Amino acid sequence: MIRRIYGALPPDYPSGNVIVGRINAYCKAYGTGYDFCTFYEGDTGDNMLALYYGGELYVHCNENGDLQSIITFSEMLGAKAVMSDIKLSEESETLYIMTSGQMPAVCNNRLTAEFTEDYRTVFEILKSGFSLSDYQFDEWYADTCHRVRHGISRLIVMHYGSEPAATATVLFDDDKSCFLSHIAVRRDMQKNGIGTALLSCTANLLDNRKITLICKKNVQRFYISCGFTVAGTAYEIARG
Repeated sequence: MIRRIYGALPPDYPSGNVIVGRINAYCKAYGTGYDFCTFYEGDTGDNMLALYYGGELYVHCNENGDLQSIITFSEMLGAKAVMSDIKLSEESETLYIMTSGQMPAVCNNRLTAEFTEDYRTVFEILKSGFSLSDYQFDEWYADTCHRVRHGISRLIVMHYGSEPAATATVLFDDDKSCFLSHIAVRRDMQKNGIGTALLSCTANLLDNRKITLICKKNVQRFYISCGFTVAGTAYEIARG
């Protein structure tokens, strides 16, 4: 049985887990009282903990869980995507959890990176790198600004000279680790080393904390070349 959580999240979930880390961060930012950001737990045996936000369901559980009930629950919520740390169905696409190691040095002194709260500049880079539309700005801004204001996220922008070139978003788990997402290089500046430089400069800005990210198979080799290693797998079901 899956129940909504009100109040504090249950203890004893692995904070280093990339999905649990996201769930904890969103709970710190929003709490459990809003209907647009909801948290769930399952029966004791499946150790399930879940977050539903923005049409996406994030699920941590073990192999003892009733996988079909999780799928049915995601359909009931109307989730357009489900990310989990076990394979829920044959629809699930394998993703790779990557953790940082020794990063290559940045040799181009025209490339600089810094923390920023210039949301419009960051979104313009994301829009170019991910082919987003202007109508998506308000929703992205509301979520991102809220997380930054509550201290669980920071935005990074890299400049090539004076031109904004790349960006990444940090989601903090604890004092020793963090998760990186929304990694993008402006389309007209791709394939010239800026992505590698962004990751290296990000590690420096974060005082060389352990960085974890999730990627698809087609970009796994790139992250390995940047000093990341495979730490595990996650799974995603995407629904049109």
